Parts: sequence; structure tokens; C-alpha cells
Amino acid sequence: MALSTYAAPKGVSRRGFLRGTAAATGAMMLPHGAFAQSKDGLLVWLPGGSDVFCNLHTELMNGYAAKNGRGESELMCGLGQDTAYSQAMIAAIAAGSPPDVALTWDTPVSLGSQGAFEALDAMMAKSKISIDTWPAGLLASCQFNGVTYGLPVTAGLYSMWYNQDLFDAKGIPSDRESFPKTWVEMRKMSKEFTEWDGDTLKTAGFLPPRQPETYQIWSALNGGTLFDEKTMKYTINAEQNVEMFHFFLDWINEEYKGDLNLVDRSGATGSGYPDDALGTAPMFQAGRQAGFQSGSWLLGDLYGDFPPTFTRWNLAPHPVGPSGTTSVSGTWPNWFVIPVGTKDPQAGFDYLEFMATEGVLTWFAAVPDIPTNSLVTLVSPASLVERRGEAFAADAMAFFAEQAKVVTPMWNSPSQSFGNDQISLAMGKIFTKAATVEEALADAQTASQAELDRVLKG
Repeated sequence: MALSTYAAPKGVSRRGFLRGTAAATGAMMLPHGAFAQSKDGLLVWLPGGSDVFCNLHTELMNGYAAKNGRGESELMCGLGQDTAYSQAMIAAIAAGSPPDVALTWDTPVSLGSQGAFEALDAMMAKSKISIDTWPAGLLASCQFNGVTYGLPVTAGLYSMWYNQDLFDAKGIPSDRESFPKTWVEMRKMSKEFTEWDGDTLKTAGFLPPRQPETYQIWSALNGGTLFDEKTMKYTINAEQNVEMFHFFLDWINEEYKGDLNLVDRSGATGSGYPDDALGTAPMFQAGRQAGFQSGSWLLGDLYGDFPPTFTRWNLAPHPVGPSGTTSVSGTWPNWFVIPVGTKDPQAGFDYLEFMATEGVLTWFAAVPDIPTNSLVTLVSPASLVERRGEAFAADAMAFFAEQAKVVTPMWNSPSQSFGNDQISLAMGKIFTKAATVEEALADAQTASQAELDRVLKG
């Protein structure tokens, strides 16, 4: 089955960390200058990104360095993602020349709990960006055993996105307050939009989630969790999660012919992006899909290569599952860390303070990742104002500010990436009928807990 998912960032185990530290040969694979540090300058790493993203951060760093007398500084962008980036970090630490600051797209818990990142709590206590200025659920993605290893300087906040023009055409109220409050209501509404022509999906309503990293959100919406940080135990096959997957499987069987391959061949329905592997365009922007779950980063990307063919769309909170009681949100943060072995951790932290309170405003104006620290006042992105008007843009910002307050704890396992991979495997088995819900979740639970225990014992 070709699930429309993207791979979660890959971490390394403590055993892998120690092996990388013992063999610094990985440093030889880094670009020239990756370890270069001037006496007073900063060395900043980014895993990658568009030219706009990399140039933006270069300008921010240079401006900060000039204003604060930091000397000649350097930003390395494009060092690789996933495991490659983690291994590059390990090699830099082993060589004794890690960056002063690094952006990571994997939870700081993964390497922080293994001693690779500086603990930030003492520096935060003396800073204006103290612990109480961050949303607790969001900061939890950086904390392990009460220690903070990174800061979620900006974040993509998840919510429901929907086509108001399609709702209006069906005579369905399209204001946010009328959006379905429960999974049952959303599934019932979804049928109003789903239309097949043989095995071709002409229009779609809503579909069960397809991205494995979002399942912590959906589990919380059903009153459950996938991982219990207090006990350091995975709970993937807990009762609420078994119920959740049965609900989604029944939904696929009833509304989508029990075959997500047919759905995928008809268009990309996952999160507003094309499916490059299948060569299908996003159905939502084409006016063929009622809605889906996605992140706030779509505020900019929605008008990219596949701009909407309609005018009115809106955002709504997540609906609640059969065993849930409260709507929650979730996030994919941009985490900043200070690797161990830097020449001046405080200098790195000062840059983090700048980024969290001032730099993020320039960042947000160019790339709409949401600033998360409470000291920052959100302003409407100019591109959204231009397309939808000031009133809508201001309402969208206020909506995301409220969603930031209800982020469920996630990205907080020392073996997070491995666990996400197991959820993805379970999804594939369940939705293709290769295993029952109970069998697939039991396998994922066993494998995830074994890996976590291995990491903790290491």
C-alpha cells in the first residue's frame, strides 16, 4: 500500500551515539568549514531548507553577531536531515568543535537524554525566556527527567482545515463554531462530500489521519496516549488506541471502498501537498476535498505550486473521539539546541534568547512558522493579509494562539523516531488488512518498548 506519509526524523540510540563518538571518521564527510569557529564568532547549524529559509537565518545570525560584537560568524545550512544530521552532530562533538547553536527537526530528548546537548534550565532561570514563558505541552517535547535540552522557538501547530465554499454549496454551515465537534459528527458529514466514479474518487470528505507522527494527537483526542513519560512506558495497544484504529478502519471500509490505494491514485488527500511518488496533485486545493488535518506552515504553502481554486477556507479545532472529552492540538516544532563541548554555552543561549523573542518576528514574516514564546506578540503574515484580508488573518493568528495552549505532550520519548516508525508499520498492516488492529498494535508496542528499554539501559 502507498500511504501518503512522510518519514519521521531518525534519531540514534545511545549505543549509536557512543559508537559515533569513538569513531570520528564521520567528520570527514562534512562540508569544508563545518567545524570552523572564530574566537568570538558563532557557528550555527541548520539541517536544510529552502534558499529563502537558509538565507533568512544567515541574515539573522549576521545581524545579531554585528550588533553584539560576536565577530565573524558562520551558518551551515544543508548538512543533511534525519540520521545524517544526527551523525554529523555526533562527529562534531567527537572532534571537539560542535556548533554553538543548532536547529534540529528531531526532538532534543533523543540525543539530550544521552548527554549530547547542554541542559538549559540554569540559563533559563536567569533569562527572560524562563520556563513559564513557554507552553507547557510544547516545552515537554524538549524535557527528559525534569531537564530541558532544547527550546521550541517556532512551531507548526496542527488543526483542521476545511473548504467553506464546498460547505456552503452543500448547505452545511461553514462557520468555525459549527464545525463537527466529534469524530462521529465529522465522519457523518464526510459522506456528504465523498463521491466515486467507479474506482475513481471524484470528491472526498475527510479521511482518517495518514501521518504517523500525528497519532499522538488523535490518541489524546480519544482520551489516550501512545507514550507515558512518567513511567517510561509505551501504551500503543491501550484500549483507547485499539478503539481509535477500529474507528478509522471502519470509516475507510464504509466510505472509501476499504482501499486507500484507490484513494491515493485519485489524488493527494493527506495534508494539502502533492504526492510526488504517485504524481498526484492535492485534492483540497483543486476543490475536490472538504478538509483534512495539517499544520500552520500551510498558511504559506497553500498558495505555492497548487494554489486553491476557491476563495474561502477556514480553520477549526480537532474533533473529539468516542472515549475523549477535550479537543487538543499538537505541534511539529523547530527545536534549537546547544551541543555539549561548545566554547561558550552562554553565548549560544544568548542567541537562542534573541531568536525566541526578536528573530522569530523576521522569521515569521518570511516563513510562517508560529513563534511560541509568550513574550512574542503575533502579527498577521503579509501574504495572508493580501489574500484573505486583515480580519481573517488576525482571526487565524488568534486561533493558533489558542491552539498553542492546548498542545498535547508529544515528541517526548528517548526513542521517538523508532516509535513513530512502528506506528507507520502498524498503519500499513491495519489499513491493508495484513493484520488485525490488535495484532498490529501489539507488535508495535512490543518493538517500541524493547527499543526504549535498550536506549534507557544504554
